[in-house]
Amino acid sequence: MTNTIDLCVDWVKVGESAGGTFDAVIRNLAMGEWSLTADTASVTLQGAYTLADVNTIRVVEGRTINFAGYVAPVASGVGGLDIWADTAGEHFTLSGPDLWSIPASRVAYPTPSTDPAWATSFDERTGYASSVAAGYIRDNLGASAIATRQWPGVTVIDRGQGIIGAWSARLQPLDDLVQRICREGGITCRLSIDYAGAPKFDLIAPRDRSATTVLSDQGDLVNVHRRRTRAKANYIISGGQGLLNARTFVTAGTATGAARKELFSDQAVLSTPTELQQSANANLAANGADWSIHAELATTAAQTLVLGTDYDLGDTIAVEIRNVRYPVAVSAVRLQVTPERQIMTPILGDAAPDLLGGLIRDVANLQSRFDTTIA
Repeated sequence: MTNTIDLCVDWVKVGESAGGTFDAVIRNLAMGEWSLTADTASVTLQGAYTLADVNTIRVVEGRTINFAGYVAPVASGVGGLDIWADTAGEHFTLSGPDLWSIPASRVAYPTPSTDPAWATSFDERTGYASSVAAGYIRDNLGASAIATRQWPGVTVIDRGQGIIGAWSARLQPLDDLVQRICREGGITCRLSIDYAGAPKFDLIAPRDRSATTVLSDQGDLVNVHRRRTRAKANYIISGGQGLLNARTFVTAGTATGAARKELFSDQAVLSTPTELQQSANANLAANGADWSIHAELATTAAQTLVLGTDYDLGDTIAVEIRNVRYPVAVSAVRLQVTPERQIMTPILGDAAPDLLGGLIRDVANLQSRFDTTIA
């Protein structure tokens, strides 16, 4: 089925782009980005609307919204609307962040029920990771937030999953806080939006699909390169709230002697030893030895994989190289729409492309390359 690119004003469709190149990356627990480059003649807009009025876009297949994003800056000189002309005519690029920019628009108040100043230093919570993250989202931008901070229509799904732990908040960006809780708690947060512009946060444990979704170097992967890297650190010292000798410290790791590689992690915003230990443990895991695999996913393989059925953000699938199978995580999903092809590709590891850096300069020459990190 064909994807259509809806040009919207506050999620109300006012036009459509019938040509050009659309490219987007949706990241797991991080902000993604998108870019649409086309001739202005390929755009149909209603009434007196112009490209300058468009502030939201969505890519639709049937009634399914495959991607949604905002026309907005994401860095200095990057994101928004760019129009230029040459001998071939007038062209434009629309670009911006994806839905992860919604939690990025808030900080986590130490007392979410009031504006500053606050009577408490930290908003401390315990429970399942999904429940804690859901509470922070609801209280800082959802229906439980004070009226001036509420994002219209927010739905939060708490599945009661992840570890039972302790976390605290004090003016961190809300997206950073949710990311930390998810990574430490063994869950992920998937964002979607409906046609009315109502966002949905789904806090869910990612699935292990490595037994059913397997990408092999015998046709699925091309130009495969493997590299083994040693641990960056195997003994973590995390410092939490407090000053000098009054500061709280915890450690993670058991390495000794010549094998020991120490790393200090400054976590001054963390208020309890439990959440500080959770952070140290996660930091230890992130800095361990790993395999890096560089490869390209063949187009035919990408076309057979279905998002939500064969894989999803944060899920684990398998990569098989020379008959050895490795579990790897889906760190991002890339959607590409052109008149010639429409394809959605899982990106494995931590090397999702920087679209707003590369697409604005040369959209047509970007390649579907991924870099997988295997613990």
